[in-house]
Amino acid sequence: MSVNLQLLGLTAIPRLSKKYKIQVDYFLERTLFGVSPEEFQKTFENVRKILAIFFEKFSISWWDVYYNSDIGMERLALAQEMQLDKRDVVLDVGCGRGYFTIAAAKFSGMVVGLDLMNGLGRYGWWRNFKESIRELNLSHKVLGVKSDAKKIPFKDSSFTVATAVHSIRNFQNEDCIEKAIREMKRIVVKNGNVIIVENIPVARTKAQEAHLELFRCKAKYTKGELYFLPEEQLVKMFQKVGFREVEVKELDYNLSAAPPFFCLDVHLPSIPKNEREKAIKSYNKALAMIRKWGEASPPALLIKATK
Repeated sequence: MSVNLQLLGLTAIPRLSKKYKIQVDYFLERTLFGVSPEEFQKTFENVRKILAIFFEKFSISWWDVYYNSDIGMERLALAQEMQLDKRDVVLDVGCGRGYFTIAAAKFSGMVVGLDLMNGLGRYGWWRNFKESIRELNLSHKVLGVKSDAKKIPFKDSSFTVATAVHSIRNFQNEDCIEKAIREMKRIVVKNGNVIIVENIPVARTKAQEAHLELFRCKAKYTKGELYFLPEEQLVKMFQKVGFREVEVKELDYNLSAAPPFFCLDVHLPSIPKNEREKAIKSYNKALAMIRKWGEASPPALLIKATK
């Protein structure tokens, strides 16, 4: 059972329980924020056991889990918003766990997931990516490629669409993002689209406010993620690269589509001593907000640029 797919179960189980009218001992997702890696792993074991009951009693598939999870619901909505179809050959830049790769594969002809997978805690991610794709019977139309987005190993005009969904936050800086956009433009055909989806630092609800508070803490005191960039900066990058047309749309699904799980204790040794007290205060404030209001991803920008 792929870890990536088990993550989907966190938000899918309550919906599946309601759908099949059964009572299961469960926990609120918000209680997982702030727990140790060991406690988090115990929770995952419970998720695995509960999902096994659904598989056995109701013959559900991993697609059912995906469809009923916040993550899957958001990715499918994004793929539809992009108007992907069976004629498209898609490059999914920064594919990570493959959640958007799955949605893109459902709507398009073929998808290549591209990622360097060298960040903190990403050991074994390619194995999990392949397991997820296999469990969803998509191996015939999905390929995973390990590569840096700043130097994509494909010829010019190899794809009809290049996407980056919730992944530019994992780039080192704005210069790297701009270089990746240039590469994405290079590898799409004339009139092809480069589409980036990323959250923005704006909260419309208390749950989104709590998400931003924790993600701000995560971006500041751990390595590997940038804080969300405002709309003006993102659009400016596309303008610098140069496209025939650039469309911008704000989307707000108010789902837990990219929960910023992390345990500050793991990172404290690498935080300067004079910053630790401030980090702990920031972290505890964010956790208190999540336990009070829950957590939901803030609005995202969908920037669609035509070559």
